[in-house]
Amino acid sequence: MGVKAKAWIGSLDWTMYGIIASIYLIWRIGTAGGWSPACWILLLVCLLGVRRDQIDVDWKRFFLFGIPMLYVFYYFYGSGNGLWWKIANWMFENNRHPWNWDAMMNSIPLNSAGWARAFHHPYLDRAMVWIYNYGFVLSLWICIVRSFWTRSMKKMLSYALSGHLMQFPLILPFYNLILLREVWWVKGQPDLLGRHFATENDLLVSVMNCFPSMHTSISFAMLLLALREKDRIFKYMMVAYCASIIFSTMYLQIHWVLDVVAGMAFAYGTVKLADLVIHLASKLLPNKFKGFYGKREQTYTNESMVA
Repeated sequence: MGVKAKAWIGSLDWTMYGIIASIYLIWRIGTAGGWSPACWILLLVCLLGVRRDQIDVDWKRFFLFGIPMLYVFYYFYGSGNGLWWKIANWMFENNRHPWNWDAMMNSIPLNSAGWARAFHHPYLDRAMVWIYNYGFVLSLWICIVRSFWTRSMKKMLSYALSGHLMQFPLILPFYNLILLREVWWVKGQPDLLGRHFATENDLLVSVMNCFPSMHTSISFAMLLLALREKDRIFKYMMVAYCASIIFSTMYLQIHWVLDVVAGMAFAYGTVKLADLVIHLASKLLPNKFKGFYGKREQTYTNESMVA
C-alpha cells in the first residue's frame, strides 16, 4: 500500500463511520423485531444516562470488535426463532414428556394467578399484551444495545450469555421432560393474547412448554444485571419494565405462579454461570489483545504519572 493511500486512510473519520454503522445495525435489529414506536422510546430513555457506565476505551478500537460482536448477536437473533420452533415441533412430535403437570399445577390454590386479574380493564389488557409480546426479546436487546454504547464487550457478553444464548440450551431438558400447558388452555378460558393458530398442532406446540417461564427467566436475568449499572434511570426503567413482563405472564393467564418462581431461580443460576464462564474466558485472552483493547486507558495512566 502506498504512502498516499495510508495517509488517506488515516485521515478518514473512522469514529464517525463506526457510529453510523452501529446506528444502522441497531435500526436493523429493531426492524427485524418489528419494534413499535414505544419500543424505540423505551430504548432511548434507557440510553439517557449511558455515559455514567462507559469505560475508558477508544471508540475506534471498540468498534473494531464491538460491531462484529453486535452483528453476531443480530445473526443469531434472526436465525434463532426458526431453530427454536423446529425444536419445539420435534419435541411435540416425539412426545418425550414423561411428566404431565397440568392437573397437579391446576390443583394448587392460587397457583393459576387469577388474583393478578383482580383489577382488569381493556386498556390494561392491551398494555399487558404489548409488554408480553415484546418482552421476550426487547428486554435483552435494550441491555445489549446499551452495553454496546458503554463500550464494554464484557457487558455485552454478560447480557447475551445470561439471556437467550445460555438459557435456550439449558432450558430444553425441562421442556422435553415436563408437559405443562398454559393456564388459559388448561382452564378452558379464552386466550387473552388473541393468538390465531392455523392448526391444532400449532396451538399445542405453542402452549405446551411452561415450566419454567422463559419470559420470566429472560427478563429477571436482565433485571439482575441492570442492577449492577451505575445509572439510576436505566436501573429504575429496567426494574419497572422487567417486573411488568413477569406480571404480564400471570395477568394474561399464561404462566402459573410456580412457573414464574422457577423462572426467577433459573435466571439467577444462569447469570452466575455466565459470570463464571466470562471470568474463566478472560484468563485465556492473550495479553496482546488486552493491551490493544485497553490502550487508551494505559496511555492516560502514563500521562497522569508524568503529570
